[in-house]
Amino acid sequence: MPEKQNPSKPALAPASVVIACYSDLDIFERNLAAFARQTHRDFELIVADDGSPQPYGPLLEKWAPRFSRPIQHVRHDDIGFRKTRILNRAVLVSRFDRLIFIDQDCLPHHHFVRDHLAHSVPGAVLAARRAHVRREDVPAPEEIFARGLGLGPLRLLSLRLRGRAALIEHGLPLPFPYEIAYRGILGSNFSISKADFVKINGFNAAYAGPGWEDTDIDFRLRLVGIRIRTLRHVAVEYHVDHPVRVINDLLNQERLQAVKTNRVVRAPVGLEEIREGDFERHEYGHGAMAK
Repeated sequence: MPEKQNPSKPALAPASVVIACYSDLDIFERNLAAFARQTHRDFELIVADDGSPQPYGPLLEKWAPRFSRPIQHVRHDDIGFRKTRILNRAVLVSRFDRLIFIDQDCLPHHHFVRDHLAHSVPGAVLAARRAHVRREDVPAPEEIFARGLGLGPLRLLSLRLRGRAALIEHGLPLPFPYEIAYRGILGSNFSISKADFVKINGFNAAYAGPGWEDTDIDFRLRLVGIRIRTLRHVAVEYHVDHPVRVINDLLNQERLQAVKTNRVVRAPVGLEEIREGDFERHEYGHGAMAK
C-alpha cells in the first residue's frame, strides 16, 4: 500500500521511470507488477522497447489501470542491439525532471522509486546495485502485485545457501543507507536529473552493440562535474538470471577509448540527433489513445 504522507516532510516530486526492454513477456509482466505496488505512486513508466518481436500492448493495457499516470511505450525496429538509441527516445517523451533507469529483468523493491527520489541531490547521479535471483524463485505477477516479491533477508539467505542467489547484500534495504567509494554507473539502476542528462546529449547511440555504454555516460557526466554517488542498501532491485542475449561488442571498447582519449563530453549521436518519425509512441491508461 502507498505510504501516508508525513506533513513535516516535503512531498517527493514525480519521476519518469524508463524501463529498457526486449521481448521476454514473462519477466516484463513481473516487472510491471513490482512497479504497480510501489509505495511512492507519483511516477510515469516509459517502456523503452528495442524492437521486441513479442507484443507488449496487451500487457500494458492490462496493467495501466493500476498506475496513477499513463504508461508510455516507445519502440523502434529490431535491427540489432540499440538500447542507447531507444533510451534517448524514452527520455525525449518523458514528462518529469527526475529520470530513473532500470532494465526489465530487474524487479524493483517496493521502495525503489521512493528511494531514488528521497536520496537525490542536485548535480549528482544516484547509482545503486542489484542482487541476483533465479527466475524460478520469483513469484507470478499477480502474486507479486498482491503480496510483493517475497525476497526478504531470510528468503535471500536461504536461496544463497542453495546456490540460487548471489550478491544478496545488495538486496537488503536498510533504514540508514550509506555512500561508498566511487563504483560507477550500473545502467540497470541509476537516476539523474533531465537537465544533467541533456548537458551531455544523453546516451551515446554510436554504441550500436552491447557493452561499455554505461561506462561511457559515467565518464562524460564526470567530465562536466556531475558526481556519481553509489549508495548501499537503498533503491534495491533483484536481477532475474536468464540466458545472455548478447555479449560485449569489442568495437565498443575502441569507441570508449576514443571518448576517454579525446575527453568527449557531448554524445555524437544522442538526444539532439533524434528525428521525427524514427520511432513509435503509444500510451496506455486513463483514457489515453495509441498514437
